[in-house]
Amino acid sequence: MAKSKGRAGRNIRILALSRRFRAVQAFVLAGVVACLPFVLSALAERLRQPLLEISPELQDSPAIPPIFYGMGFVFALVLVASGISLWKRANRADQGAKGEEDTANELRSLAADGWQIEYGKRLGKGVGDIDIICVSPGGRTFVVDVKSHRGVVTTDGKQLKRRMGKKQYPFEKDFLIQVTKQALQVKKKTGVDFVTSVVAFSNARVAISNNKVKHVYVIDKAGLVGLLRSLA
Repeated sequence: MAKSKGRAGRNIRILALSRRFRAVQAFVLAGVVACLPFVLSALAERLRQPLLEISPELQDSPAIPPIFYGMGFVFALVLVASGISLWKRANRADQGAKGEEDTANELRSLAADGWQIEYGKRLGKGVGDIDIICVSPGGRTFVVDVKSHRGVVTTDGKQLKRRMGKKQYPFEKDFLIQVTKQALQVKKKTGVDFVTSVVAFSNARVAISNNKVKHVYVIDKAGLVGLLRSLA
């Protein structure tokens, strides 16, 4: 019987939606800020009409100082830049969510064979959401951290690296430490003797011998089910 809890990618989809909402807010506010000096100028012009009848020489001076136009333009640019950044981060979040969803589709055969699978588990501060927790029919527990990066994943024996074309880059975070912390949290919360850590890449190809670095298994999406079955 299939035993699954939660929905893959749900938490990060919500995060992406939140970022898009904040981005739209920033864009709208930028428009308001850019238009505000013109609105204030028109209002000030109407309010000072009685004064112009008394002192016509005031006609040559602006209704509001020109610096307000510059300040509004600069502030609007800052808001637009913030909105663009939030929108890009939302795109990355959606990409990560799709990676989790695609990986979940690969795990359907395990659920059908009696594995217990939970998605988007929240345990405590400092470790974030745990993408996937798998428990085999024999009771072995796995924590799977899904990554949606592209390219070819390699290692120098100490950390993971990504090869794009002829160039090799370190990842922005240490995924090995990250998933190890998650596994320790699951072990503490569940009371099991041991939790196996797995980093699964949904879009990249993994070129690591034995698919293991520092007691963490590193695998691509296509090989994940086979790896879990072999370790169970």
